[in-house]
Amino acid sequence: MSVQPGPSPTDQKYLLDNAAPETRRRFDGLATVFDPGTFRLLSDRGVNSGWHCLEVGAGSGTVAAWLGERVGPTGYVLATDINPRFAEELRGPNIEVRRHDVTVDSLPEATFDLIHARLVLIHLPTRDAVLHKLISATKRGGGC
Repeated sequence: MSVQPGPSPTDQKYLLDNAAPETRRRFDGLATVFDPGTFRLLSDRGVNSGWHCLEVGAGSGTVAAWLGERVGPTGYVLATDINPRFAEELRGPNIEVRRHDVTVDSLPEATFDLIHARLVLIHLPTRDAVLHKLISATKRGGGC
């Protein structure tokens, strides 16, 4: 008798569904834990006025809001999520919030100076293809 391995975590449906009732609390907790380090890393990358940035898996929008402040009125932030309801309030002159499934929806090529996707790729069975899509959407010399 042989034992077959069960499905890997990436073979299953997304564990942390954004439609769940506890989503807001989870996003707040993730922001508390990860935002300081994320903002430090993004600062070290030189995010500055006029940059065009893509935030994949925007969640509650804390990273997109931070990027929007850094890129200023001459910059642009596209904040995407499969369910962007918690980031909707971010819409503004330099921030666009869009419902987007990075596994199937297209992205413009060579458009972004920086692409940020915290805690997204780990959940995607097609993460390699998504990573190639993100790289293609990055301007030459940009960061992903």
